[in-house]
Amino acid sequence: MFISVIMCTRNRAEQLRRVLETAAVMTVPDGLDWEMVLIDNGSSDHTPDVVQSFADRIPIRYVLEPKAGLSNARNRGVAEATGEYICWTDDDVLIDPNWLSAYAQAFAQNPQASVFGGVIEPVPETELPAWWREHADGLLNVLAARDFGPDVRPLSLEGHILPYGANYALRGEAQRKYLYDPGLGVGPHHKRLGEETAVIRAIMRDGSGVWVPGARVRHMIPAARLTYDYVGVYYRSVGETWAYLAHHGRENFIDPVPVTGVRIGNVPVWVLKRRLRHWLGYKVRAMSGNIGSSLWHWRKYSYFSGAADFWRREKRPAA
Repeated sequence: MFISVIMCTRNRAEQLRRVLETAAVMTVPDGLDWEMVLIDNGSSDHTPDVVQSFADRIPIRYVLEPKAGLSNARNRGVAEATGEYICWTDDDVLIDPNWLSAYAQAFAQNPQASVFGGVIEPVPETELPAWWREHADGLLNVLAARDFGPDVRPLSLEGHILPYGANYALRGEAQRKYLYDPGLGVGPHHKRLGEETAVIRAIMRDGSGVWVPGARVRHMIPAARLTYDYVGVYYRSVGETWAYLAHHGRENFIDPVPVTGVRIGNVPVWVLKRRLRHWLGYKVRAMSGNIGSSLWHWRKYSYFSGAADFWRREKRPAA
């Protein structure tokens, strides 16, 4: 098996049907030995029926992983995959017809590389709000947009020239050495980010990576994610991820600032001060109609709120 494509899903049957329709019409190079491993992370809807309906169009295997959590699902996918290379994508994208062939070509042309990544093009299902359009550059991460240009180039830890979770690929040998941390990613008791980033960074420290511009996916963005509230939810997740990494002494790819000082309720006082400062800044700028500044404060307030929420729930002192 040359390529295993892994996709994790949970209770998104019709959304999954949409992405599998695009997978079924991909251009597959002659003689390419590949499989798709679909990890169902405990769905209660008709996901199994949707997967079965593609059995005659895609070399797909359905695997149930009942232990909730995206990292648990990813790790089950790694255990099940037999490919020399593992390609990852999500259940809320549309796959470009050349996606698989672009990766296959990149693997063949770059045998020294262990990490590969492609374009993630966000496609809002409704028109972007005016405030979003005016400040889109500061919100690209919220939409998981990724595009390092039309040319093949090296990936790099410096400058975080690395792929995102909806579209990346790893050499199987390296992937099996570095599994996903169940404390990162979406889980039943938390909504954190970065489970794939931690793995990609670990592999890149020992190897190299290649940007594959021909491997494209379109990330479908529902209207519910184009709101101030969702921006807050996203940055709370970022802040909680930062606090989790700091607490456990892991490489902090969110922000390497050391977490020290006096605590109240296990939350560093300086975090509480930043949270209050940005809340007040948000309220003042919002009342004055300064959308750009109010949005910046809202993001910062949400970030430090996520961090504070994490430490309040932790009983052990930070590392």
